[in-house]
Amino acid sequence: MKKISLRLVLLFILLVLLQIGLFDNIRLFGFATPLLYIYFLIKLPINMNRNIVLVLSALLGFTIDIFGGALGLNMTVMILVGFLRYYLLKLFAPKDVFDEYLPSFNTFGKFYFIRYAGIMTLTQIFLIFTIESFSLFNPVLLFLRIAGSFTLTILLIFAFESVNFDVLKK
Repeated sequence: MKKISLRLVLLFILLVLLQIGLFDNIRLFGFATPLLYIYFLIKLPINMNRNIVLVLSALLGFTIDIFGGALGLNMTVMILVGFLRYYLLKLFAPKDVFDEYLPSFNTFGKFYFIRYAGIMTLTQIFLIFTIESFSLFNPVLLFLRIAGSFTLTILLIFAFESVNFDVLKK
């Protein structure tokens, strides 16, 4: 368990640094920004206590908010996504859950992992951009921001999984 805890801390730090140092500065076509820090929640062990998941979600969102200047937005969204994580895992996780079982291509299969990660990512991005705009004044731009950011984020998640970027692996 200590090994996983240390690796979770390293993954947390890596994703926060990548997000604030690199991905927050990307505006593909003027509207698409990858939000890769959701990968941290996706890769948490399945059997992790739901209260711990919510605390880690809040901490991740708060950390991104501190460096991004949008206090409360990411924290709120990450808590909501952290809450929904349990129910999404019930839909997509295999029935034979092991101790310290980690979502990945190997454990879920590519199809189910991408569906699981895609729904979590889409939920996060939809909530962030909808709350951020706080209106549907320009629905085409909102749709383009959500679709573009979702596509970039899911491609990055797919790339991380494809090259076996599994820092939680034993």
